[in-house]
Amino acid sequence: MFLSFLSAAVPPPLLEGDGLGAMFDVGQSSAIWTVVIFLIALPFMWKLVFGPIVKALEDREDASRGAAREAEEAKDEAQRLQEAMKSDLDEARREAAAQVAAAKSRAEEREKELMASARAEAEKERVKARAEIDQALASARETLRQDAVELGMDAAEKVIGRSFAAEDRTKLLADLQEDASL
Repeated sequence: MFLSFLSAAVPPPLLEGDGLGAMFDVGQSSAIWTVVIFLIALPFMWKLVFGPIVKALEDREDASRGAAREAEEAKDEAQRLQEAMKSDLDEARREAAAQVAAAKSRAEEREKELMASARAEAEKERVKARAEIDQALASARETLRQDAVELGMDAAEKVIGRSFAAEDRTKLLADLQEDASL
């Protein structure tokens, strides 16, 4: 086809005769020669042109498949790690909750112990204070009795107008103390 175009473009005097025009003369065998030349050139084209192109395409496809496989493996690994981290986190939360519960239990137990100890200490202090108060009260009563007896003796001596003898004083003191203790 290309040759027929050239033959139309070449002026007629050149086409006549054995000159340059014979070279562009396309006969019926040109289609056969085209196929023969193509078949002869095909192995060379396959080796030099199509081979590298096909190899590059196959390499690219292999690289794509490898990258897809690696991406899938990385995705699976990431998912496995995520699940492991989630289970570790859940376990850590359970342990933390257990530790908090144990600490709370220990704190409550310690609080009970401290409260019992404080109550016992308060009771002990109350008993001690009560004993001190009772002792101070008894001491005060005894002092008041003695003062009352002394005042009674002094009043009796003033009323009678004389002093009592030591023996009478002792007897009166005993009687007054006996009366005051009732």
